[in-house]
Amino acid sequence: MLRKILVACDGSLQSEKALIAAIEDCMAEDSELHVVHIMNIKKFSAIESESSYDGVESPHDISRKFLEKNRDETVNMIDRVCRERDMIYTLHVKGGDPRHEIIDLAAETGADLIVMGSTGKGLGSRILLGSVSAYVSVHSPVSALIVK
Repeated sequence: MLRKILVACDGSLQSEKALIAAIEDCMAEDSELHVVHIMNIKKFSAIESESSYDGVESPHDISRKFLEKNRDETVNMIDRVCRERDMIYTLHVKGGDPRHEIIDLAAETGADLIVMGSTGKGLGSRILLGSVSAYVSVHSPVSALIVK
């Protein structure tokens, strides 16, 4: 029986589908739902310096605002989906590499299952960039459900 389910949400349509699938298909009456959003700071690692022009936002400020906007939109989506289904959940917002943060949080919460969306990346992108869902499914000590 699944007692604790961890769902990773990045704000994409696939992650919303994963959250819905976890709630509707995987949850038992006595299960706990943990939902994590990871602010992937590495997406902006190419931006290394800040501008110092008066009145002009620095690349650092722009990336910070983008991450905060994505976080807010994702948290709102999570709340809407869970509220519509009368689901109580624990929200975790973290920063870092999603691959490692998801696996670490699964261990920390004692999750029995990790549910996440497929990114839909092609083979070339997976080879060059890696896929969070592929990494988690291979390295997780618990089962992982990848929702398309």
